[in-house]
Amino acid sequence: MKAKPKRQKQEDKKIHKFRLTTPEDVFFGLLVTISVAFAFLCYRGVEQIPTVSFASLKMKAATPLQKNIRKLVNGYPMEAMVPYLGKRDQRVAAYLVAIAKKESNWGRYSPKKDGQECYNFWGYRGQENPTASGYSCFQSPAQAVSIVGQRVKKLLAKKIDTPRKMVLWKCGASCTRGEARSAAKWIRDVSLYYNKLYPTPPKLNQTAFLAGQKI
Repeated sequence: MKAKPKRQKQEDKKIHKFRLTTPEDVFFGLLVTISVAFAFLCYRGVEQIPTVSFASLKMKAATPLQKNIRKLVNGYPMEAMVPYLGKRDQRVAAYLVAIAKKESNWGRYSPKKDGQECYNFWGYRGQENPTASGYSCFQSPAQAVSIVGQRVKKLLAKKIDTPRKMVLWKCGASCTRGEARSAAKWIRDVSLYYNKLYPTPPKLNQTAFLAGQKI
């Protein structure tokens, strides 16, 4: 077989090179380049996103009220209710904590149903899945705080806004003579913890106030 001339070989190489570099090849190469560049930019963007731990989010979300409540109920079953208590009005939350301390020692002694926790730390009697003894059995800490909190809120709206008035929680509209002694202790104990979360402002001495005014 006769060998091709040198010039013919050079022209064949040019034709072969042209065939390898078709428009489809160019488009594919461009697409790959763009994809690689985009992936690199995404990777750099993810690296620059600050990482925040769940612990730090929890600390940032905690309100002063939640922190104060947690200090009191730390280690007690009521600690599970802190996130929900901290979202209530301060007076409502203060009464929920104070009454729960008196009625169940913050959940240490509370009603159960079929061996399950009822999250009723206030001796609350309602229509919510009552136990044999008539206490409401709630499904979760959130439901418990919501329902009992609404009850306290309604009492406050009726001007039942002091531990002395709130004693109706223990013995209804009025305490009998036999209940009076235990009612007095109920008032003292509830006042102690209520004032830790919602301090009662000191009463103004009217005589001293008037003496300080210029006539």
